[in-house]
Amino acid sequence: MATVCHIKNKKDVFIIKIDRHMGIVSYLIDHQQTTAKELSEKFHVDRRTIMRDIDDLSLAGIPLYCKKGRNGGIYLMDSVEMNKPPLSKTELMTIETSLKSRMQVLHDDAAFNAILKLNKMEGIADFEIDLSLSTGNIELRKIVLEILFAIRNSRLIYFDYINSQGEESNKIAEPYRVVFKDRSWYMDAYCYSRERFNVYKLARISNLNTRGTFSKRDYQPISYNGGEWMEKDNVPVTLLVNKVVIDKFLELLGRENVKKVDDTWYSVIYPLKDNVFGYNKLLGYGKFLKVISPDSFLSHFTAYIDELKVFYQYSN
Repeated sequence: MATVCHIKNKKDVFIIKIDRHMGIVSYLIDHQQTTAKELSEKFHVDRRTIMRDIDDLSLAGIPLYCKKGRNGGIYLMDSVEMNKPPLSKTELMTIETSLKSRMQVLHDDAAFNAILKLNKMEGIADFEIDLSLSTGNIELRKIVLEILFAIRNSRLIYFDYINSQGEESNKIAEPYRVVFKDRSWYMDAYCYSRERFNVYKLARISNLNTRGTFSKRDYQPISYNGGEWMEKDNVPVTLLVNKVVIDKFLELLGRENVKKVDDTWYSVIYPLKDNVFGYNKLLGYGKFLKVISPDSFLSHFTAYIDELKVFYQYSN
């Protein structure tokens, strides 16, 4: 039996529900009609959840109706009174901004077509998201689109992978979702060698190809906000942070976790891994940050700095 990674907080559940609602509306715009069975298979939830979604969308003003019987289904009405739009201009602009963000990151035809259907409003959007990609991330789009093709067609993927310890291995997996977070691409997939759901960073993948098909497992999206796989082995590190870079920590940790010490310095507790990945995160702040505790982390961090100094001394 597949191991299921459960969502741990209500915020994640709410976001996934909103995403599913937008997905249902987008699907009906393209197809005009569908069934609860078809939607439940597409979004990996049961039919009762889909029918609750349809009720929610109908209450929100989306012009949907259900028809029972052998040839029944869920339909999007062909005509809507123009003086009573199902969504306000602000709501439509919000959806369009989300689609533009998807288009900017993924550059896929589905987002482009949906934007064309929405882009009939006058005026300039009052809210924009800039997710401009680096050259490397633009190149990674090819892998993203290949994985999305595999997900939508239930195709097995084969690839080479280098993990964070530099170990190389060959993988066979069932892909379920692609996530773009903090300017990096990730994939949720069921790994055959580990016999569980796992997260893979796409930049560590090479020689990707598809072969054969698979039947969808009971899958719940893995949490990328405080998920166990991200927090594993983290150490709460107390830092003194200079006001020059404090904005970065306000974005990361929230204002309630940042305490002012004086006119120049702030105290924060930042969860980090006690290894080179954690140390490298701090090095980017240079003299604008100082490790206070725990002593073990401080000792390892300063030893790493000494190793770097030796490395540069003997590399010339």
